Amino acid sequence: MKRVQFSVHRTVGEARLLAGTLEAEGMSVEVRGESLAPLSGEIPSSETWVELWLLPEDVEQARGVLAELEANQEEAARSVECPGCREENPGNFELCWSCGVELPRGLRTRLRAV
Repeated sequence: MKRVQFSVHRTVGEARLLAGTLEAEGMSVEVRGESLAPLSGEIPSSETWVELWLLPEDVEQARGVLAELEANQEEAARSVECPGCREENPGNFELCWSCGVELPRGLRTRLRAV
């Protein structure tokens, strides 16, 4: 069974989160390089990156899952005001966290002070 490299991550946690998501979608994921991560700073940092390897037939499905995750992340970076209690909620919420009212889909960019 041949596997292909799908993605490279700087931390074990980041790689394991994505691996868990892909496995939940029914894909077989192999995490490589995990044991070298603690050596960061002792050896070149690019040598300690963690790789995810998949079966060739799973790559397209994995790209779709990754695109969906990125879209959800962009949506979460926005905010929406609850029509009931006027509380700010992340853009990827369907219900207000404060009062439980269904949120409108019209989102606006969340402004942050720098």
